[in-house]
Amino acid sequence: MRPATETPHPVGRRAVKVTAAACALGLLATATAIPNWTGAAGPAQSPPSPSTTAASQSAVSPCPSPAALTAAQLKARAQQKLDPSPTHLTESTPARQALEAVTAGPSGCDSIPGRFAYVHLLQWATDTTIAGNSTTTRIVLFEEQRWRADDASGRVIRSRYPGGNQPTDDSTYHPGELDGPIGPIAADPKALTAHIDATQPRFLGPTAVIRGLASLLGWRTPNQAARTAILTVLRGTPGIAYHGSVTDRAGRTGVGISATSDDIRFLLILNPNTGELLAYERAALTPPPGSDRTGPLVDDYHLFLVHTRATSSANS
Repeated sequence: MRPATETPHPVGRRAVKVTAAACALGLLATATAIPNWTGAAGPAQSPPSPSTTAASQSAVSPCPSPAALTAAQLKARAQQKLDPSPTHLTESTPARQALEAVTAGPSGCDSIPGRFAYVHLLQWATDTTIAGNSTTTRIVLFEEQRWRADDASGRVIRSRYPGGNQPTDDSTYHPGELDGPIGPIAADPKALTAHIDATQPRFLGPTAVIRGLASLLGWRTPNQAARTAILTVLRGTPGIAYHGSVTDRAGRTGVGISATSDDIRFLLILNPNTGELLAYERAALTPPPGSDRTGPLVDDYHLFLVHTRATSSANS
C-alpha cells in the first residue's frame, strides 16, 4: 500500500504519481461531448433515485460513464499533437461580479447514489530530467480512476504513457489512508474555506484557493449545494479573475477562473450552467532558470471526464 496525495503538482524527475484536480460531472447541452477516445462504459453505478422527476431528467443531460482507455488508446491519445502553451484566455475581469453569471444548476450525476465518490481524469504533466548541465522536458500522459469514501478509504487505478518502470498501478487504501479532510466536500462556504485551508494555506493568496479546490475536487464529487458553496467562495476571494468562454482539451466550452503568482498561473474551467469543474491547468508563464524551455508551458493539466458516485470500488 502506498500513500496517495491530493495536492496537484507537475511531474518531477523520478517516478510520478498523478494527483489532484479537478471533475467534469454531467455535461449539459452547452458543453461539447467528450470525444470517442474516452470510451462508452464505466464503473457499475446504481440507477437514478426514484424521486427524480421526468421533468428534471429531461432538462439535465445523463451522467456520462466513459470507459478506461486501453494501453493502445492511451498511447494514441498521448501521441496526438497538442499545443503545450497555456490556454488562451480572454481579458480578465474581477470574479466577484462576473461569476454571478455562473450557476450551480442540477447535474445528471447528482441523483446517482453510492458510498464512493468516483472521479475519472486524464493528466498531462511535465517530466524533467537533469543530466549534468542540461535539462530535458517531456510530457507524460496519465489516466486515473479514483474511488474515495468519506472515511478516506478507496482505490486508485493509474496508467501512464510513456510507461516507464511502472506503466500501470492498482492501489487500495484503508480508512484514513487517503489524504485530506474526512467526509464529503463541504456544502457550506465557511466549512469549505476550512477544507481549502487544510489543503492549501490561505496566506498564500488567491492561488491557494484555486489549488485547494482543484485538490479537493480531484477526489470528491460535490453535490449541487457544494457547487453553490464553491462559487460563493470564489466570488468572495479577492484577486481571482474571470475570463469568459474557455475551451478545455475535450472541446467543451466553460468559463475560466484564474489566479497568478510568481509567473505561475492556476486556472479552473467551470461549466457555466452547473458549476462543475471541467479542467484544471498550472502554467509557467516564463521558463524557469536553466530550463530547456523557450517560452510559456503548461506544467500540469487535469481533464475531468466524470465526477459521479459508485456503490463499489470495482471497475467492472
